[in-house]
Amino acid sequence: MKILFASDMSFNYIEQLPTVEKAKTAMSEAAAEFKKADFTMLNLENIFGDRETGTPIVKSGPNLISSDEFIHFVDALSPTAVGLANNHTGDFQGEPMFHTVRMLHDRGYQTTGAGKDVDEAYIPVKFTKDGITVSVQAVCENEFGTATDTACGSAGYSLGRVTKFIQNALKKGEKPIVYFHGGNEECAFPSMGKTELYRHFIDIGASAVIAMHTHCPQGYEIYNGAPIVYSMGNFFFPHAKPKAITWYIGYMSVLDVSNDGVKLSTVPYRFDKDGIKLLTGEALENFESYICNLNSIIADDRRHKEMWDAWCARWGMGNYIKHVVNDVAELDDLKRVVKLKNIFSCEAHNELITDTLRLLYDGKLEQAKEFIDYTKQLQNPEI
Repeated sequence: MKILFASDMSFNYIEQLPTVEKAKTAMSEAAAEFKKADFTMLNLENIFGDRETGTPIVKSGPNLISSDEFIHFVDALSPTAVGLANNHTGDFQGEPMFHTVRMLHDRGYQTTGAGKDVDEAYIPVKFTKDGITVSVQAVCENEFGTATDTACGSAGYSLGRVTKFIQNALKKGEKPIVYFHGGNEECAFPSMGKTELYRHFIDIGASAVIAMHTHCPQGYEIYNGAPIVYSMGNFFFPHAKPKAITWYIGYMSVLDVSNDGVKLSTVPYRFDKDGIKLLTGEALENFESYICNLNSIIADDRRHKEMWDAWCARWGMGNYIKHVVNDVAELDDLKRVVKLKNIFSCEAHNELITDTLRLLYDGKLEQAKEFIDYTKQLQNPEI
């Protein structure tokens, strides 16, 4: 069986409402790839509804919502399933989320990663063909809008729950795949912790890990025979402000699943507000060379650690340590509490500040800065 996974879709910054035909045109090249697969899945990082009447939650970062008409972009692809585990599904509390789920279900799309409580959010989707069943669980880091025992939201990451998902699938003879929304935004390589975590999922029985959220493509590896995609980059996420080239490029992941194992192939593309275009010719060659370089960083533990330490030295000091120092004394200010919560409850942010403090404690901050310029180069490849 062939399963195509795409990453994050958001329409929050598109001003003009799409017609059905415009959406079909924008998605036509991607849709052709979707049709080649037996099953397809994307992550919807954008609920549907009315911004004017919705009640946004208090959070760090934007609250994303778009008019119902933007579902035309999803319909143009007609995915088998839609993942809803991300840091924006709960942006406007319960009803807009339930409204979005109803819209998807009414069109015949399965969903995973969100629900009326955490148990429902952790119900996977399943794909079956030729006697093989694949079970996919969407999960996200614990930023804002995650579900609890008594509140609706997305499937916030829990090692215990992901482990139970993998174990339950294996007991049923299914192949479990973790569809993970997490990582450090705009960083061209995964953190050391994400590499360890995703490899652990494989060690306990996952057939693959497919990840996203970073707003840029990261590399991938085959670990113990199983694919780990650290980030596919954005799928279709036009932004109002100019972004680095890596914001607008990415790849779809195609898994060929058989009784003998899982094989990975990729479909690179570029997007803008007018749609998605598959990469060809020199652009494709440059992209593949870029990803090959990112893969080589992941494969070399020493080099990987150097890059990660440089990222911590670059961003941990400026964006994170300063927030803690400036905000911790004024916890009666909700805006400051929100910033601190985002730093400490989100796994990617927590790891960044923890490792930055490690560099400071070990007296290695200046040494880590040696590779900062290279991390900047990785954010602006020639594609």
